[in-house]
Amino acid sequence: MQTSAPADRYLVERVLTASPAELTAMLYDALSAGVRGAITRLETGNRADALPRIQKAQDILLELRCTLDSSAGPLAGQLDALYTFAWRRLLDASLSGDPVPAREAFDVVEPLRAAWRQACLQRAA
Repeated sequence: MQTSAPADRYLVERVLTASPAELTAMLYDALSAGVRGAITRLETGNRADALPRIQKAQDILLELRCTLDSSAGPLAGQLDALYTFAWRRLLDASLSGDPVPAREAFDVVEPLRAAWRQACLQRAA
């Protein structure tokens, strides 16, 4: 994969060398940032710029759902329900242009992101 910008090359290298836990953390970070960006744009009435961010966040939620291991117990099912809820709220936000459903999705994904980051820090210590 060839990229031209140094930032792009750095990101590619970071992804290629990341552990599975770090990749998940990167997904959560991108998810949270995307939803936050969509909320900001929806609040200012800029629905056209919010839609790509919502779509990217929905794609990340689908990826996170695909990585769930159902044999891991009830936590996988609970995460699946949270991801599905957030995905649907983002769909509602994209269809209506209302930031409230996007905020509800953020209220679900941000604590998951923070908890994952905390778990990664504890594991590294």
